[in-house]
Amino acid sequence: MSETTRSHRDHVHGLFIKHSPLIRGFILSLLPNMSRADDVLQETFLTISDKANGFAIGTDFVAWACTIAKYKVLEECKRHGGKATAVLSPEVVEALCVVQHPSTDDREGEKLQALTMCLDTLPPSMRRAIELRYTRAHTASEIASLFEWSTDSVYVILSRARAALEKCINIRLKTDEV
Repeated sequence: MSETTRSHRDHVHGLFIKHSPLIRGFILSLLPNMSRADDVLQETFLTISDKANGFAIGTDFVAWACTIAKYKVLEECKRHGGKATAVLSPEVVEALCVVQHPSTDDREGEKLQALTMCLDTLPPSMRRAIELRYTRAHTASEIASLFEWSTDSVYVILSRARAALEKCINIRLKTDEV
């Protein structure tokens, strides 16, 4: 391997490390299971390493990496063939990916910090429901069982929590866009 090729690959690896939280978040949005999402992130890294020379420095790395991640998520969905819970169909994954890739906006750190602060303002049961759903990938029915609530109540709580978080984040960032 030439020094130029090695340097290019090292640069791509650095970009992956820098943007891995965004890429992981993208994968989790399509595959809300932490363990499986981490496996897909690792597979994405391996593919990015193999294809590093195909990346044009100066172009949108996150979009390129998320395209690779999308195909890895689709492979994961095929492997589990709908038997596993919370697996989206390949058609839904494709539709979600058409919308857009995560932003490499410089304000991402500010947004994440605002989210963390806003989570602390939620009532404990609401915060716990959010954690179970989005960090631990529990289904609404699993959360309902844990809290002895109805599944509909879980959906209402999660909806209210998301609305409260959005409002809080917007206020903290002093903007209408998150």
